[in-house]
Amino acid sequence: MKQILVVIIFLLFNACASKKDTQYLQLGKAEMANQHFDEAAKLFTKSIEKNPANGEPFFARGLSYNLLKDFESAVSDFNQAEKLGYTDAKLYTLRSFAYNMTEKNDLALQDLDKAIEMDPDSYAGNYYNRAMLLLSLKKPDMAMLDLNKYVEVTQDPNGYFARGNIALGKGDLKSACEDFKRAIFFGSTDEELLKISDAICK
Repeated sequence: MKQILVVIIFLLFNACASKKDTQYLQLGKAEMANQHFDEAAKLFTKSIEKNPANGEPFFARGLSYNLLKDFESAVSDFNQAEKLGYTDAKLYTLRSFAYNMTEKNDLALQDLDKAIEMDPDSYAGNYYNRAMLLLSLKKPDMAMLDLNKYVEVTQDPNGYFARGNIALGKGDLKSACEDFKRAIFFGSTDEELLKISDAICK
């Protein structure tokens, strides 16, 4: 789920623009861009006070709380944004992150399912993150399907490593080694990967 943080500011600037924007919402977005997350949250609160029926500042403040590691507050704001009709796929992606960080993996999985159903191509990381959740819930076959989609789009070595581990767990050494080699080829220097690959892949 950590990959979500890489795109979190990008999501804010691509999800919060509308005719209902207020001065405080725009100022808050500027503070987010400068990584002043606490100040951004305060400005989003002022935007909410000015227009409590607008879901966007709740969504934006939820982003701030995610980055401030106040995940319970983030979930609360995402819930309120959803109630007010803000149901962009990005909301479910980011709420799933907050759920995951509070060990509510079933709810995190539900939100990733929604995000992928609503917009399957906007953020490939959703497939990786869902695969990791499925693995934590001991559903490797379903995780493999998501990893297949993920590496097809990204060629991320982490995806190949994870898929190789699933194959290894099934006793499919050939497929496991193929994925481990791909992970190394695409730049992974993970010590565990290198150790496993050296031990079983000749």
